[in-house]
Amino acid sequence: MSELPDRPDLDQLRRQARELLRAATEDEPHARARIRAVSEQVTLSAAQLALAREYGFPSWPALRTEAEHRRRMSESAAKPPYPDGHGRAHAAEDHWSFGGASAIETAAGMLSPRALIIGPGHAALDASLMPSPETQRRLAGPARTKIPGMRFAAALFGRHPTHSERPRFDDVMVTDDRGTIYTLSFDSGVFLREGPGQVRGPIELRLGLDPVPARECSWIELRSHDRPAARLLPSARPAVRISQLAPAAGSPAERELSEQAMSLLELHLAGIGQDTETEDILTQRCSAALARTAEIRQSGELDTTSELPEQIARLCAALTRHQPIGSLPAIWSGMLNAAQRTDGPRHHLDITAALPPVDGTAVQLDSLISEPDTWRVYLRARPGRWTHGEDHHHRWAAMSVHAEDNLGGRYLSTFDGSTGHGDYAELALRFRPRLDPLARSLKLTFTGGDDQVAVQVRLAPAAKSGQE
Repeated sequence: MSELPDRPDLDQLRRQARELLRAATEDEPHARARIRAVSEQVTLSAAQLALAREYGFPSWPALRTEAEHRRRMSESAAKPPYPDGHGRAHAAEDHWSFGGASAIETAAGMLSPRALIIGPGHAALDASLMPSPETQRRLAGPARTKIPGMRFAAALFGRHPTHSERPRFDDVMVTDDRGTIYTLSFDSGVFLREGPGQVRGPIELRLGLDPVPARECSWIELRSHDRPAARLLPSARPAVRISQLAPAAGSPAERELSEQAMSLLELHLAGIGQDTETEDILTQRCSAALARTAEIRQSGELDTTSELPEQIARLCAALTRHQPIGSLPAIWSGMLNAAQRTDGPRHHLDITAALPPVDGTAVQLDSLISEPDTWRVYLRARPGRWTHGEDHHHRWAAMSVHAEDNLGGRYLSTFDGSTGHGDYAELALRFRPRLDPLARSLKLTFTGGDDQVAVQVRLAPAAKSGQE
């Protein structure tokens, strides 16, 4: 059996397969014998399969995947994954994801898998749970005392369940195409308790999966009793382009006012469907934003021709007094119009892109998962730091992340949980509103201090050429 090199050349492997086919079609006995060992037909596919078997792999796709993986690992070892020269624990290619599964009924309730995020030594399933009556009874307790401002904070982040309250998934069997059996356990999650016997669903969960799945898995399946299974498939790899680090657009005053507007929109999008308490908080934030806008305007730091002060005033009127949004900038009104729609496309994509450090924070983009009502980006940050902003709202320290699609649609991000791993953290950012189903590409812009960097992502797998 031949041994695959540590840094195999995929093009060279393709040439070997073509040369084997050419020799077999010219009736070279040894070449024909090699192909006949795996197939009765002398074709390129048969030659590729013969070559894969000789290297110890069950198929040509398996050989190709391993060759690409070893090449990336070799390149990562030769070059630090973060451009600032600092070392880190794992390269981008060591993280990957599965997605695309449908909901399944479990004893704990209806479980909707979102994405299985896998890294060295750990695998976590992000999911939501619509709790069953039994789970409702276990999670619900005495009615909470109303504290001004805390209802909205709970709507954003909820409360972590105690050990006895945690939903269990002992009835869920998890397997893969390789015959591995996994265990599924509660890792983290939050829920909203509104009163005796009342828990607002769905509950956001992160479930641990043990052992860590192999990279070569073709699918991972969740099944509860004899009900239909939910199958997670490997995420596709889209085309990605990263810009050079560049100065942030606009003056510091313009950027501050733009962030004020984005913060108001973000608060509104996160609080849609909440009670009058939410509206009171939004009114307070608008008052503060208008006061700060007046200060900046009077300081002379803002260009006198800027339309931002008037636009922020109209935005506050639209959000707090429910006035028409037609006079707002198209980007803002577009977000508000799409806020409650749930017709977003389903994507699960592995981006695997390292960004230049922005304001001292290096970012590694891992995966993008889109659902009908929202979408998320999973990433790593070094150093892994974040802070609590106003209204108990998590905000990533010194960095904002916005997105725009190729149709001009704009999206805002909120912190959606993290786990620490030494000197870096794995984070999730949730974007609102839902992704435009007609969009074909996205630009994610990371801004920190006076610098920013953009990442262009095609919302489709990279095209493949030739017969592979």
